[in-house]
Order: sequence, then C-alpha cells, then structure tokens
Amino acid sequence: MPGGARPEHITAAFDGYSLAGRFRWSSNQHCRLLAIHGARSDHRRLDALLHPLQAAGVGSLAGDLSGRTGQSPLANADTSLANNLREALRFSALLGPALDTVFGHSLGGALAMKLAEQCQRTVRTLVLSGPALYPEAAYAVARYGPEFTRAISTPFGFMDSSSLPFLRSFAGHVVLVVGQYDGLPAEHHGGVRGRSAGLVDVRDVSGTSRTVYSPIPAEVFEAIRDAASGHLSEIVLEACDHKVLSHLARHPAAARALAQKLQHLMAHGPQTLRCHIATDGSVCHR
Repeated sequence: MPGGARPEHITAAFDGYSLAGRFRWSSNQHCRLLAIHGARSDHRRLDALLHPLQAAGVGSLAGDLSGRTGQSPLANADTSLANNLREALRFSALLGPALDTVFGHSLGGALAMKLAEQCQRTVRTLVLSGPALYPEAAYAVARYGPEFTRAISTPFGFMDSSSLPFLRSFAGHVVLVVGQYDGLPAEHHGGVRGRSAGLVDVRDVSGTSRTVYSPIPAEVFEAIRDAASGHLSEIVLEACDHKVLSHLARHPAAARALAQKLQHLMAHGPQTLRCHIATDGSVCHR
C-alpha cells in the first residue's frame, strides 16, 4: 500500500458490484498475508485466526468472495469458482510485493493454491486449512449449481488439479492445518473412496459419540501431503472437524497457539513441523 493513512475496512470494486475486505495491520504497519474464506462464509469468519495472528505480529488482508453468503451482491447461481479466484487475485494485488503468505480455508484453500501458483515470485508460505481440491473442469463451469456439483463429484476427480504439480515444484513452505475429524476415509463410513465421508458419527477418546462434519476426502489430504513432501508442516487441531474457524472461535487458546506456530513458520521458512494443538492451547510435537 502507498504511504499515508492505513485503511482498515475497504471496499473493492468489480464489474457491476463491490466486495468488502479488511486489513489487520501489524504493529509495524505491514500486511503480508492474504486470507481467503470458505463456502457459506465471509471474511469476518476469519477473524478467529486473523486477530491472534495480528497480536503475534502478522498483518493480514481478507476479502469477501461473491455468492458465499446471503449478503453477497451476487447470488451463488450468478458467480463461479473462476470468478471467486479473480476476486481473490484482485484483493491480493492490494498487497503487491508485500504478499508472502496465503491462507485459505476449505474452498478458499483450493483458491489459495491457485493464487500462490500465479504469485510465485513473492509467496513463500502457503497455509491450507481443511483445503478443498477441485478438478480443472470445475474452474470452467460458468456458474455454481448442478453442473459445478457434477464436476466435483467424480471420485478422485481432484487428482487432475494443476495445483498438485504446482505443490511439487513450489519453492516455499506448505502448512497443512487439519481438524482431527476431517478427511475421514469415506469407505469407513459407508461411502466411496475418493469422495468425502460427509456428516458422520464417531466416538472420541472418552468413548462419547459425536456427530462431525468431514467434507474433504481423505485422499485429498494424502495427495497434498505427497505433492508437498519435503517442504510440508502439518498441524492437527484436536477435537475439531472441518469447521476450523468455528473451533478457533470457541477455543481462543487453541487459536493463539495456532497463530504463534504460523508466525514462527512464516519467520523461519521451510521446516517439517508436526504437532497437535489441544483445545486448551497445549501443543504436542510428533
């Protein structure tokens, strides 16, 4: 951003509509991280992580994607995955060469990989929180709806994503943030390999039954781990399913611990950290 007053809440103009965003400046008035939210969400949902990241010294910018909430200027059926990627790229341009970290959750994780691929000259760290991974055909669908659903529903269809070869060649650091109960093998819950388990009942360590949401196929996480092998860190959030941001909002100690780990990884470059973070914020290295 140019010198002078630093904005916090912003509006980005697009073709016939506008989207809201927010800068969270670090103490030295820098922003280096772009955060991309998931489906049925907006940039405010990211505050559960971006606020503790700001406290840890990491400034960020997060912007809305069209079609994701009832407050969107475009309905879901009037936008597309490719359009959401263009929107994320427009927000990233506001950071210019300062952009060195991209964070994406769920659908935002798929977009984060695409964005990092296009911004390889500056991006050094890619943080993927319960990331989706879509086949290339999904980016060619004109609008969200039945055709998009068909494009992403073929078992193992995600394996043709260009993001996987990108991760293999990426010179930076990939951080995979995974809820303990996300990426459950579908075949263990009456489903089909290469598809998601969905909403399922599991038993936790105490033996108590609980219903969890696991929309990311186990094989997506496996493919990302394989592609980023050698420059991948993985952080598991205990007692968490796919709803990572809601989990962090309910457990601020875990959010602070995750923010501190991410700040450390951003500062020190590629490593192979493996750890679990409990709801009380305690960290167990594996």
